[in-house]
This record gives sequence, C-alpha cells and structure tokens, in this order.
Amino acid sequence: MQPASSRSLKLADRALIGGVVFVVLLLVGMEVAHAAEIIPSIGVSRVADGSAPAKFYTGLSLRSSIIPMVKADVGIAYRQDDVANGLAKATTWPMTLSAWLAPVPFVYAGGGIGWYHTSYSFEGAPGIAAAAATNTTFGTHVGGGLSMPLVPMLSLDLNARYVMLEKSNNSQLPSNYDPKFWSTSLGLGIKF
Repeated sequence: MQPASSRSLKLADRALIGGVVFVVLLLVGMEVAHAAEIIPSIGVSRVADGSAPAKFYTGLSLRSSIIPMVKADVGIAYRQDDVANGLAKATTWPMTLSAWLAPVPFVYAGGGIGWYHTSYSFEGAPGIAAAAATNTTFGTHVGGGLSMPLVPMLSLDLNARYVMLEKSNNSQLPSNYDPKFWSTSLGLGIKF
C-alpha cells in the first residue's frame, strides 16, 4: 500500500500537467479562432527623391497566418502625391500582396509585390496643356512593423515600407522623375 503523501504527489503532478495542457490547448484554440484580421489604416508617404512633402493616405488590408511565424497580407490603399516639383499630381491605388516573417508575435518583416494603378493630372502646369495620363505598373516592397495587442480582439499595427516601382514611360513627366516612395502607416487590427 502506498503512503498518502505519495498518492497526493501523483495527483498534484497529474493536475499540474493537465492544467498546462489545458492552457496550451486554449491558447492554440484562441490563435486558430482569431487567425485573420482586417486592418484599416492611415499613413504618410513620401516620394524617394524628396521633391515633395509627405502626404497622408488611407489603406485597408486583410492579414492571416499561413504557417507558424509567417503571415500573408493582401491590401489596397489610396494615395495622392505632387510629383515633378509640383508640375503633376499622381493618384495611386496600390493593391499589394505581402509575406511577413514574424519570429515573435508582435514584430514582423518581409516584403511583397504590388499592382499600382496611377493617374497623373497635369492641369495648370506651365508649358503643358491640361491633360491626364494613366499608368499601371508592378512593383515590389520591403518593410516591417509592430503589431501591439490592445485587447484580445484588437491590436495596434505600425508598418513601414519602401516601394520600388519602374519609371513611367509617360513623355509628359520629367525624365528625372523617380516613382519610388516610402510609406508608414498606423492601423487598427480587428481580429475575427
């Protein structure tokens, strides 16, 4: 017959192991249940050559975990910049696909590709008749960010990117116009 202290020790061990397993399963279940989030955001962008001041833009993205430590992000944004020293206005609708490596849950880095639909407006530019042109190009981006939990269903998302686009073949833009730009956004991640 076993002493009472030995039996109670085994019971305590089992209860502890059961409690740890329960907490791990609960956390995994919560992660699976909140596997995706929608992130509305506002941000600032600035053309890489620094010829124009930073401009505000808005965006919306859908982010989800693909495998542990890797997240996928599909997004759309609206931004407007003065380009070529104010001679033209560029309105861009970027649609992007990103892959983010997240070694710790709240930090991520990576890059992706995007389709950039840009309309240029030359109204009022000296020496250029009022005109408009549209350009569609593909680009790449690199960047990273922080996703800081606020409450279980909400997080604050800070993201920064450097976007590399090909030069437009629009003859109305100056030859030194460089379409690359920086962007930084602050969003609210809503898990569902």
